[in-house]
Amino acid sequence: MGEFIVYETDERMFFLKKQLEGLRPLVNTHIFAPNLVLSAERLDNVREGETLVCGKLDEGAETLAQCKKLRVCRMLADEKFQAANARLTAEGALGIIIGHSMLSLEHMRVLVIGFGRTGAAVCRILDRLGVAADVATGASPRPAGAFAHRVTTASSADLSLYDVIVNTVPDKVISDDRALAMRHDAVYIDLASKPGLNLAMLKNLGLDAEIYPAVPAKCSPESAAAAMKEYILEVTA
Repeated sequence: MGEFIVYETDERMFFLKKQLEGLRPLVNTHIFAPNLVLSAERLDNVREGETLVCGKLDEGAETLAQCKKLRVCRMLADEKFQAANARLTAEGALGIIIGHSMLSLEHMRVLVIGFGRTGAAVCRILDRLGVAADVATGASPRPAGAFAHRVTTASSADLSLYDVIVNTVPDKVISDDRALAMRHDAVYIDLASKPGLNLAMLKNLGLDAEIYPAVPAKCSPESAAAAMKEYILEVTA
């Protein structure tokens, strides 16, 4: 029998290690946080034929994994795990909104940019709480219309209308000129892996603007670990 080898890079991984105590996989299984892009150096301790559970690998790590004949299990390619992670991200985003805005949920107007898994999860939780949220999406407006007060696009949305803007698209979707339309008291929350606008510019202007990577690991680490554990036990059974 092997062992679960958990690399404790955040609090979520600490909880995961505790949750896997007493359990044994067939072969040594190395587990990294799903938000990390692993380099070849990260795989130094992984031996030939072992199992690797992770989010993404860079080109060098991909080549090394093939050379070592590793079994690579990619959490971010699993629909069930992604759905659970999106729900936890949405809950964390709600906490950030409440913590940073001076308005109650009843009185704020929110724009959610993107309607993928994370964007949809944010919209669902806001809808359940009666928050007037608009959605900016380049996809068909019909799915978003079920939860949004109004559906628009990132290039046409009037940013001056919103108290809170939540981006979920990992690309620059708002130009510098359009970002200047944001109100000075607006809150900009970026949940994507790359910011949707020029964060440095907004910060220099005094706006509350920040990117929040790995929200589940920070806001609900024990539940985030449980979602990882469920995936790990399925792929190593």
